[in-house]
Amino acid sequence: MLITGALTNVCCESTARDAMMLDYKVIMLSDGNATLTEEEHAGALNTFMMFFGDVMSTDEAITRLVPVARRKTE
Repeated sequence: MLITGALTNVCCESTARDAMMLDYKVIMLSDGNATLTEEEHAGALNTFMMFFGDVMSTDEAITRLVPVARRKTE
């Protein structure tokens, strides 16, 4: 499950944590979320990465969605 939205440290983090508790593999997209300050954004992403799921950029997530066999030929 890819998480994007406004207020990384409130709505996005709450949704992501709930999804993790329901056994979803959760990825917060670092450049697909935002909040009021860079410190709040970074803090929420760091906490999420340490305890609840993965954090990656949109480009990283897209790359992982491409089958490995196709990645090597592109």
